[in-house]
Amino acid sequence: MKLLNRYILKEHIAPFLFAFFAITFLLIIDYVPRIVNHVIDKDLSLVVVLELVGLNLAWMLALSIPMSVLVATLMAFGRMTTDFEITAIKASGINLLRVIFPVLVAGMVITLLMIQFNDKVLPDLNKKARELWGSISQMRPTLVFRSGIFISDIPGYLILIENINHSTSRVEGVSITDTKNPNQPQIVVAEYGYLKMTDHGRNMQFTLYNGETHSLDIAEPDNYRKVDFAQQVINIGSASTELQRSDTEYRTDREMGITQMEDVVNRANSAIAPFRKRISTNFQTKLDYLFSDSFQYHSTKTVTDSAALESVRKEAGVLAQYIDRNRKQIAAQKKNINKYSIEIYKKYSIPAASLAFILIGAPLGVLSKKGGMGTSIAISIVLFTIYWAFLIGGEDLADRGMISPFWAMWSANFLVGTIGVYLLYVVMTERPVFSFFRKSV
Repeated sequence: MKLLNRYILKEHIAPFLFAFFAITFLLIIDYVPRIVNHVIDKDLSLVVVLELVGLNLAWMLALSIPMSVLVATLMAFGRMTTDFEITAIKASGINLLRVIFPVLVAGMVITLLMIQFNDKVLPDLNKKARELWGSISQMRPTLVFRSGIFISDIPGYLILIENINHSTSRVEGVSITDTKNPNQPQIVVAEYGYLKMTDHGRNMQFTLYNGETHSLDIAEPDNYRKVDFAQQVINIGSASTELQRSDTEYRTDREMGITQMEDVVNRANSAIAPFRKRISTNFQTKLDYLFSDSFQYHSTKTVTDSAALESVRKEAGVLAQYIDRNRKQIAAQKKNINKYSIEIYKKYSIPAASLAFILIGAPLGVLSKKGGMGTSIAISIVLFTIYWAFLIGGEDLADRGMISPFWAMWSANFLVGTIGVYLLYVVMTERPVFSFFRKSV
């Protein structure tokens, strides 16, 4: 049996590696167009580009490994069926479930390792990838020094230079629009001037000559002002063309480990109880006040019934607003709970997909009776589509509070695994695939 176990596992190694490199390569190719513009416009070094791709490779591995398990299982069992090895094994009195057992054990090992990877390694790499991407986004492109092109990458400014002499740094036909205050923009127009970089290339300084400053007021158009100047110096910050790395303590949900997210969920759950208690206490207090025998309208004058009724209505309105504010706070906490619970279950469910894919891949490989790559890839694409449709759709429904985060993340595994168990039963009993449904009819 040990020899059989080693043989079966050995048959999975080559297709697994092939699928792993192929799927990972496709994910990288899909990601590359997102950074092409930054590479070209901001003149990133090859080291930075490789670092960015390498950091994003972490989440790609989290997806490609379970997918590779499915392809490997389909190809391995398909080939063994085509070469009549499965038939020979069954003829020797060995149950097909026994044949699949070592693959399931390997799948369990992969699942446990991937859970640790998703919990301990992936969050930190996601954080570093986000920070690096943010630092790259803050870089100013080299196009700022080209003539006749609007520069809109510097926050709060829109700059147009009709002509620039790179040898003398002389600029002509300069138009600088300051939009830091959208309601009161300023436009500086100058005949010519000189441009230089200051603070080690982090800022730009324009020394302009023979120009005008136009001050606008969107709310009060009559407040428009125009000032002529012979010389004016304008300093513009955040114009660095160098990569300035940032490091913060802030983490998003996908940059936290399981324990960190469980703490967030626990705090949100604890925050709900006081809001509910406030609603209950305030509601009961208002009822006791409005319907008690000692109810008095707050006035020293004699009032009519309609005035008293209006007072009750106002009190009820205040109560309704108070309850609504607290209900919104509860809803916000529940949304937070769902958001982080989804990520917690996802760290378990995606690695566990390896087991579900083995359960369905093995019998499908036997039933396909072909070990060809095309058949395995076609079946894999269909299963991947179904799986990710359930996963993405479930996450969206859970975010809306329509289903629980657990079922949102685990329903795909249960569906694929259940179908796999049924197909395994069909293969072991050698019955038609739809025999169960025909009997039911």
